[in-house]
Amino acid sequence: MGGIGVEQRMKILRQAAEQQMLKPLQTHGWSAAITAEAEQGEYLVVRAEKAGAEHKVALLYTSATANSVYKHLDTIVEHIFTNGELYKIESYAYGIAVPVQPIDEFFPLLVAWNQKLAPGGDAARRRLVRPSTVRHITSEDPLAGIWLRLDQFQSVRLAAKLVARRAAEGSVELTEAASRSKAEGVSYSIRNASDYFRRASGESLNKRILSFYYGSLSLAFAEMLASPAGPIDLDELEGMTKQGHGLYTLTVGETLGDLWVGALDRGFFPQWALFLGHDVSAYPKKKPKGASDIAETPPNTVLAIPGLFGRLPEIDDLFAEVFDLSPSWFVPLYDTDSNPSLVSLWKTERPKQDSTYLNLLDPSGRTSVDAVKASPWGFVELTVKKADADGKWYRARLDHAGFEYWHEALPIHHSPFLNRASIILPIFGSIGEYRVIGFTILYALSILVRYMPSLWRRIEGGDADEHLAVVQATLDVLERVLPEEFLESILRERVHVRQPGRMF
Repeated sequence: MGGIGVEQRMKILRQAAEQQMLKPLQTHGWSAAITAEAEQGEYLVVRAEKAGAEHKVALLYTSATANSVYKHLDTIVEHIFTNGELYKIESYAYGIAVPVQPIDEFFPLLVAWNQKLAPGGDAARRRLVRPSTVRHITSEDPLAGIWLRLDQFQSVRLAAKLVARRAAEGSVELTEAASRSKAEGVSYSIRNASDYFRRASGESLNKRILSFYYGSLSLAFAEMLASPAGPIDLDELEGMTKQGHGLYTLTVGETLGDLWVGALDRGFFPQWALFLGHDVSAYPKKKPKGASDIAETPPNTVLAIPGLFGRLPEIDDLFAEVFDLSPSWFVPLYDTDSNPSLVSLWKTERPKQDSTYLNLLDPSGRTSVDAVKASPWGFVELTVKKADADGKWYRARLDHAGFEYWHEALPIHHSPFLNRASIILPIFGSIGEYRVIGFTILYALSILVRYMPSLWRRIEGGDADEHLAVVQATLDVLERVLPEEFLESILRERVHVRQPGRMF
C-alpha cells in the first residue's frame, strides 16, 4: 500500500475519472470502465468501446510524474490526461508519442470520437421534428400557469414519473438508480430555477440579470436531466461546469456594441449544444485576446452582442432605434401566387408537395440578398420581390422532402409578444433554439454587470444610456418566453397557453 496520502489521491483521481470521463462517455452511448489503477505513478487507465471502436486513455494525478510512467503509458494508451493543469510538462513527458493534456481537454476528444463514428447526417432536420402532444394551459396569468407546471417537478416523485415517461417514449431502458438520480437532479434544478426567477421580480436591474442567467442555467440542467439521452445526474453536470460555462466575452471598444460573445470547446455550453444535436467540433480551445484575434477565430463561433439582440423579434423597434444594423430574423409566409391554388390543395387526393414557394418578409427593409442566401435553411430561386411600407419582401423556394408541410422544415419561433411567426438566424454554427440565444444574451449581460462596472454605469445612467431600454425590454421578454420554451423541452410536448375567454 502507498499510505493514506496515496489512497486519498487515488480516490480523488477515481472521482475525477467518473465525473469527467466515464459519465460523459456513458451518456454518449459508450461502454466505459476503469481497467487499470496504479498507485506507483498514481494513474488510471480508462477503456471505452462503441460500435466496434475502442479507445484507451490514461488519467494522471499530476503532470509532474516520472518520465518512466509516461513512457510506459505511451505503449498502452492513445492519450494521456492530467487531473489539473500541466506543470513544466517538457521536464517530465519527453520521448513519448501520445499527446498529454489536462482533463478539461477530454470532452473535445469525445466529440471527435463521436464524429468518426457518425460523421454529419440529418441531425439538423431531426431537431426540427416537434412532438405531436400539445399541453393546453389556461390561466389568467399565463406566466404563473407555466411556472405551476414547472414547479410540479420539484417533487421527486413527479420528476420520476416524467423521467420514466420520457424514457418509455424514447424506447430507452434506465436502471432504477439512473431514474432516481435523474429525478432528483430535475427536482433540484427546477427548485433552483424557480427561486432565481421568482426572486428577480423585486430586484435591481443588475441582480435581475444575474437571477435570470442562473435560473436559465438551472432550467437547462433540468432539460438535459429529464431526457433519457442526457446526463445521468447532477454530478455529471458539475463536471461540465468545472471546465467553465463554455462561453466568453471580449471588449474591443467602449460601448455595448463593442462587446463580443463566443463559444468554447469545453465547459457547459458546448455540451448542452451537443446534447441538442449541434456540431461543436469547430469551437476554439481559447478565447481571442484582442480585437485583432477575432478574425482568426473559427467562423461562426463569435459575434458582437448587437447580433444577439438582433435575433429577438420581440424588440425589433428598439433594436432599429439603437443599432444601425440589420436584424437577424424573417417572417415566413405562404406565397399564394406561386403555389397551387387552395382549391387544388383541398382535394381529397391531392399530390404531396415536397417544395413550397414562400415570401420572406424583413420588416426592417435593411437586409441584403446575400444575407438571405447565407441563411442555413436551403432557400433556392431567391429573388427580391418588392419593398413597401411593411418592409422588404423576398420570394424563395423551400424543398422539404420528409416533412408534410413547409413550416415543419423550418425552426419557427412563436411568441406571445408577436402576432406573426418568425425564423431566426442561428448562432455559433447551427444553434437556432430561442432559449439558447436568450441564455447567451443573459450570460453576456451577467459578465457586463459583474466585471465591467464602468460600462454598466454608463448604460444605467450615463452617456451610453441609449442601450438601457434594449436591455430592459430584453429581460421582460426573456422572463416570459424562456420558462415556456424550457417547459416544452422538459416535457417534450408543445405548450399552448391562453387566458380564459380568449379564442387563441
